[in-house]
Amino acid sequence: MLDKLREGLLFQLAKTLYKRNLGQSEEMTAALEDREAYESYRAECVEKIREAAHRLAVPVSQRDVLDLGCFDGALTSSLKTFDPASLTGIDIDADAIETANIKFAGPDVEFRVSGTDRLPLADESIDTIISYDVFEHVETPAQILSECYRVLRPGGSMLIGTWGWYHPFAPHLWSVMPVPWAHVLFSERIMLRVCRRIYQTDWYQPNMHDFDKNGERIPDKFNYESIPTDYLNKFLIRDFERIFQQSEFDFQIHPERFSSRAAAWTKPLLRVPVLKEFFTSYIWCVLSKPGNVRQTPSPRISTAPERPVPQPSSCP
Repeated sequence: MLDKLREGLLFQLAKTLYKRNLGQSEEMTAALEDREAYESYRAECVEKIREAAHRLAVPVSQRDVLDLGCFDGALTSSLKTFDPASLTGIDIDADAIETANIKFAGPDVEFRVSGTDRLPLADESIDTIISYDVFEHVETPAQILSECYRVLRPGGSMLIGTWGWYHPFAPHLWSVMPVPWAHVLFSERIMLRVCRRIYQTDWYQPNMHDFDKNGERIPDKFNYESIPTDYLNKFLIRDFERIFQQSEFDFQIHPERFSSRAAAWTKPLLRVPVLKEFFTSYIWCVLSKPGNVRQTPSPRISTAPERPVPQPSSCP
């Protein structure tokens, strides 16, 4: 009985908030109309990486760069504007890597299929690793960190952009669940039941993820009890801190507040261990391998003033 009441309450909240598009920006809604639009929009996310790399002093220009979790290579290709010496993109999705090789591979850009516990790279072959919107999906992040340490040269750096599980929209259900912290306020089972109901309503607006390869609408979705950890690892910020501490890396974590003016008051909360889990929009993590940095030209990355990072729901 209580579960039915909770499910009904969440459904009504979601219905009320749905038209406000609270879970994702208008730009992201447009990008999800088709694959081409999404690839183009995803490539634009490179500017967020550029700003973070400059602000956090992560060298990219004239370095051998690895894009960890590159998917179909759209973002990797855009990293060429950083003037790297070489670019390698890896992902566990073999179909996505095939697409990346067809569309974006070149003399200094290559793509490889990776395993879930070992990277397909030689020891100390990479100067800089970039992993954007990926680490929340890594099922065994400690193992992958160990592999990143192995393939980095001494003095190499890793830039991770990700978010914690208590982010208001951490379950990646932006288009169907507009209620912030629904996964915290309700059980995952109830949340997914409501997502399934919303998906079947006449007011739900389908996006490209709702259609199969033949262009047919998928008749039913969200028919599982919880979000699988091989899709989202459900790490809190403190969990990332823990595995970084257990690694051989030196590291720093830089939490970002939500970018809207209405959220300006939350900035001091990012220094409070428990509260920062709920009010951090995004975290940039810089991990460094001890040792002398390889002598290369200074990075030629355009400068950008420090500013709050736009909410990641606009560029997942």
